[in-house]
Amino acid sequence: MVDPRIPHLLGITLDGNGVVGTQIVAINRANGERQIKPTNSDKLVIFDAAEFTTLYGLDTIEFNNVGASWGSAIITINSLTGGFQEATMTTAAAPTVAVNL
Repeated sequence: MVDPRIPHLLGITLDGNGVVGTQIVAINRANGERQIKPTNSDKLVIFDAAEFTTLYGLDTIEFNNVGASWGSAIITINSLTGGFQEATMTTAAAPTVAVNL
């Protein structure tokens, strides 16, 4: 396990179909722990594995985009990367539903 005080940043950038301000949910597959953050004006969000309450190691983190666009990406934490890993998430516009009452 890595010392939880040592940051390990995980960057997620939405592709061209992504929507600014949508929520990204980061889920540690080892224990189900979650973090939720919105994307910024560049469709980017940065998570820190040290912000999970349990120690992290070679954990696999799943990222899900929810809101006006949706998609998913996975990063397996690798301490050899120097504390920063990134992925571009392939997204699609969320379907809209019209309800006639």
